[in-house]
Amino acid sequence: MATIRKRVRKKAGVSWQAIVRRGDHPPQRKTFKRKTDAEAWATEIESAINKDDFVPDHPSKSKTVEDLLERYRKTEVPGKRNQRNVNRHVDFWIDEIGAFKIAQVTRSQIIEIRDEMASDRAPGTVNRYLATLRHAWGIAEVDWEWATFNPLKKIKLPEPRGRNRFLSHDEIKALLKTTGESAHPLLHPLVLVALTTGARRGEIMGLRWGDVDLSNRRVLLRETKNTDERVLALVPQVVDELRKLQKVWRIDDDRVFANPNGHKKRTYSNIEAAWKKARAEVGIKDFRFHDLRHTHASHMAMNGKTLREIAEALGHRTLAMVRRYSHLTDAHVHSVMEETALRILGDE
Repeated sequence: MATIRKRVRKKAGVSWQAIVRRGDHPPQRKTFKRKTDAEAWATEIESAINKDDFVPDHPSKSKTVEDLLERYRKTEVPGKRNQRNVNRHVDFWIDEIGAFKIAQVTRSQIIEIRDEMASDRAPGTVNRYLATLRHAWGIAEVDWEWATFNPLKKIKLPEPRGRNRFLSHDEIKALLKTTGESAHPLLHPLVLVALTTGARRGEIMGLRWGDVDLSNRRVLLRETKNTDERVLALVPQVVDELRKLQKVWRIDDDRVFANPNGHKKRTYSNIEAAWKKARAEVGIKDFRFHDLRHTHASHMAMNGKTLREIAEALGHRTLAMVRRYSHLTDAHVHSVMEETALRILGDE
């Protein structure tokens, strides 16, 4: 049975404190102005405990998902490289479930939203939205103690195996001939750098002249996806193109691929039209700018480089992301094994 205590204080007057002790549950206490309210609350708590669905007073019952996400936006997002995308994810989830109390959100609710998103978004995109909410919820659970569990654990969509569309030697020659004749001053050097180094588009667009050493034919990448600095080797053809750009270097912008229209904001949109036109002229289909990176990696594999060498060149910390090129290294591995076996047997 619950205990109802009458409390009399000079300033606060008379109040009634209900105390519920049941089994292994910690004691629950709450004070009311009226005795009937205290008795009703105690009865409700005892009933919930008996049904095994009692949740003690907790921030998850008073804080909303919007409170959670806005705190996450304020404390966690500023340190991220992809702030714009994460903020877009946060806005989406606030629109969808922001009004709910944290304790009200269920796995089935998240799964329903996930499946609805999948109708017009790629699996990878859906998973990134889920990852943002999962991370925010995890921090709320462990660090802030706002949540009692994370309903997003193991909720994701299966993603198709990564693309491995790459250009043949003939396609490369045709593409470079077309980009070299393009009216856009940045297209050809941009494509040439991507093709010969395997760097990501964002990494290239973020290059600054202070990190370019044309004399020693090398570039230091500071802004990378995994935040690790990486050095790129430049072939003579790339050095020649960069020297041309250096001659018209804008004194108010130290980026190698600064916008020719004068805007200081880094953007690829002003090059996109020229890139699409070049692909159309060559007749290359189903090919994105990022596939230039796949082309570089694929040709590394076909030229006998190991998966570890490819991973290091592309800036991957593990081999998982480069296993898509493993079939291209089979011939090289076969050759190495055969050569080793022959040497063991003493044959030429």
